[in-house]
Amino acid sequence: MTTRQRAPRMRATLRRVKAGGERFLGGVLPGATARRLHMRAFADEWAASNIDARHADGPLWVALGDSTGLGLGATTREAGYVGVAHELLRRRDAWRVVNLSQSGTGVADVLARQLPALVALTDSRPAALVSCIVGTQDVARRTPGLDTALRSMLVALPPGAIVATIPLRDRVADALNGVIREEAARHGLRVVELGAVRGAPGRGRDGVRLNDVGHAAWAAAFVATVDNPAPNNEETPPDGIPTVPAHPGENERAAVVEQ
Repeated sequence: MTTRQRAPRMRATLRRVKAGGERFLGGVLPGATARRLHMRAFADEWAASNIDARHADGPLWVALGDSTGLGLGATTREAGYVGVAHELLRRRDAWRVVNLSQSGTGVADVLARQLPALVALTDSRPAALVSCIVGTQDVARRTPGLDTALRSMLVALPPGAIVATIPLRDRVADALNGVIREEAARHGLRVVELGAVRGAPGRGRDGVRLNDVGHAAWAAAFVATVDNPAPNNEETPPDGIPTVPAHPGENERAAVVEQ
């Protein structure tokens, strides 16, 4: 094995070692500190997995978004919706996923950081699938200019990308979901309808926090959307934009709103 081949593996190993320490501390420290450490562990585990995925073969899925993409609220990284959906896709083909989701991310962060990273990652070969779930934290923060930023983000996504509605019962979220559906129809995106989580969004870095059941429901809805044909990019696609709702039965009871 050459030095060039060893370097990525060493970086991935170091990330996993760091994640192990964070998980250990998260298991012995209380409350909010423990949650932050668990999220850091998930982020480091995904960073290690991303390194492996970049040097593997197979169709590439690039996931954009906030802490739900990392697995916020799940018992393990693999139990988050990205991990569950990836496992379902891998049963069909040698799918690999690069997860660019980050805790605390809003629409402006996707525009400023994650989309440029997507462009760099797919410079030589386009991704087979791009997805983005973001917006709950912007609703919680009442981010100004969100309508304009959201439209800019959606137009920048590649045709056929999957975008999710904002899963909140909120007047602002309802209006933004209208924007998502409108721009998806205009630019040939696919929409996964995530439903609504009871209660108001949290005011901290993380808005909606799901448990394993909620993440599994999101993953099932996401994979169902993957199975829909990508719409064309006409102003009004003749067959409409495929939308797949997440109705897990226990989802609303399983979903937890971060305090």
